[in-house]
Amino acid sequence: MWVKLNIHKVTVIALVLFALSGLLVVALDWGDVRRIIGQADWAELLPSVLLAAVSYACVSYSLALVFRTFGVGLTTRDAMEIGFVSGAMDNLLNTGGVTGLSVQFLLVKRRGVATESILAPSLFQIYVSSLMLFALLPLGLINVLATRHLSQGDTFGLSIVSAILIAFLAGASLLVFAGSLRSAVFRGLAQAAHFITHRRIDTELNDFDSALSRGVALMRQRPKMLGILLLLSMGDWASTVAALWFCFSALGNPVGIGTLLTGFTLGIAAGFVSLVPGGLGVQEASMAGIFALLGVPIGLAILAAILFRIVYYFIPFLVSLSFYRRLLR
Repeated sequence: MWVKLNIHKVTVIALVLFALSGLLVVALDWGDVRRIIGQADWAELLPSVLLAAVSYACVSYSLALVFRTFGVGLTTRDAMEIGFVSGAMDNLLNTGGVTGLSVQFLLVKRRGVATESILAPSLFQIYVSSLMLFALLPLGLINVLATRHLSQGDTFGLSIVSAILIAFLAGASLLVFAGSLRSAVFRGLAQAAHFITHRRIDTELNDFDSALSRGVALMRQRPKMLGILLLLSMGDWASTVAALWFCFSALGNPVGIGTLLTGFTLGIAAGFVSLVPGGLGVQEASMAGIFALLGVPIGLAILAAILFRIVYYFIPFLVSLSFYRRLLR
C-alpha cells in the first residue's frame, strides 16, 4: 500500500511540475498573445482553432488504435485523453517527444501496465506520426534550393537539418522493422550500461524488444490498421498546415500552398532539432526565417508564427489541463 501511494504521489508531483512548466511558458509569452490576438480577424481565426482540434483528434485516436493493437488494456476514451494531454504538453515544451512520452508513461503506468508494454506502442505511434513530416521535408528543401538564391551558410544549415532528420527516420525505421538489428543494438546498449553503471538491464531491454516485435508482427498481420494509422497521420499534418494557413489569412495575408508547406516543414524541423525546452522563440524564429527566405515579409511571418503557436500550442494545452483530474482518479 505504501509503495502504491508513493507511486501515486510521484505521478501527481511529476504531472503538476509539467503543468506548471507549461503555464510558465504561456505566461512568458502572454504579452505577445494579447498583442497579436488583437490584430487577428476572429472570423478567419476560428477555422484555425477547429483545424487544430482535428489535428489533435487524429493523433489521440491514432494512439488509442496503437495501444489496442499492442494489447494495452485501456479504454478508447482513456487512451485518447492521454494522447491529447501528452501531445499538448510535448508540443508546448518542444522536447522532441520526451515530455509527451513521459506524460503517457506516468498516466498509463498508474493503470498497472508494464513498462515495456507502454514504451513500445508509444514509440511506434511517434514513428508513424512523424512519417509525413519526414516525407515532406526533402520536398521543402528542394523547393527552397530551386526557387531561391540562398547564401552558402543558409544552404548548408538547411541541408544539415534535413540530413539529420532523414537519418533519424532511416535509423528509426530499421530499429522498428529489423528485429535482428534491434536485438543487436539492445545487446550493445546492455553491455554499455553494465560497463558504465555495473547494473544489468538485459531483462528490461529484452522485454521491450519482445513487446515491440509482437506489436509490429500484429501490424503486419493487419495491414488495414497500418493504413488507417497513416491516414490519421496525414489528417494530422494536413490539418496542422491548414491551421497555419488560416493564421496568415487571419492577419490579412494568405500565402501560397508551396510557400506554406516549405516554410512549415523546414520551420518545424529546425525547431525539433534545436530541442530547446519550451521553444523559447526558436521555432517561431526558424519558421519566420524560412518564410522570409521564400519572400514573405518578415514582420508578417513573425506574427503568423506566433499566432500559430497560440492556436496550436497554447489553447490545446490550456484545454488539456481540464482532463488531468479524471485521468488521475
